[in-house]
Amino acid sequence: MAHGGAEGRGLIGFVSNLWKRLPENFRWNIEDSFQPEDASERLLPGEEPQLEIGLAPYRDIIGIIVFEYFRWLFLIMLVATILILLLAFLQGFVLWFAIIPLAVLVSLVILGIRERVEHRQWRILKTNARLIISIPVHGSWPLVDNIELKGLPTVLDTNWSPNPIWRVFQFFTGARDLYISLAAYRFIEGTARVGDSLIIPDVMPIDVFELKRLVFSVPKPPPTQKVEFPSPQEVIIKESDSPGPD
Repeated sequence: MAHGGAEGRGLIGFVSNLWKRLPENFRWNIEDSFQPEDASERLLPGEEPQLEIGLAPYRDIIGIIVFEYFRWLFLIMLVATILILLLAFLQGFVLWFAIIPLAVLVSLVILGIRERVEHRQWRILKTNARLIISIPVHGSWPLVDNIELKGLPTVLDTNWSPNPIWRVFQFFTGARDLYISLAAYRFIEGTARVGDSLIIPDVMPIDVFELKRLVFSVPKPPPTQKVEFPSPQEVIIKESDSPGPD
């Protein structure tokens, strides 16, 4: 879904606000190589977003830990460094071991930044005018490509991830890899998987359901007409004119 919830909070919000103050043309040239945080800036006049889909939250675990709980990580690193220094003086081992907590923290920050960037690069944005699919360029991290479609895809297919680690997360969350076929049907022999598709990994089930609602719209039944009388009606029973039995 939308990813703008971090704006205005903490260090990320401060940096985001500074970035928004830069000239728009400069920002857009840089963001086009990666992925714009706020997609609403790029919409056409009169275009409105209907659905935005990203990767499952577990694909950004390290990023969430680093960006949401950095102060705790820094505190743990500081305490661990002090303890190692105390042990170094008491036990007499090399002081260089005190650098280990800092090295671990720096490694987590680097991994968190990389994971956050990769998590934001995958996106499906459905508007009332088009479908925009964003995927990272293979072998050219951190560049991203955008595919814009006027219509809707023909086939939506969900499958398990080929990665056994992500399969464990998919088993407990219900997420699946989403296959989007834009033209003809081509099924892979021996599987229920669709070939010639764009693959969006690890999409949460609620997002898949909302996308299906837009793609596979159910025809509405014709409206039924209801007859209402403006006032109570009088019922008149006419007597029969035929003679009765003697």
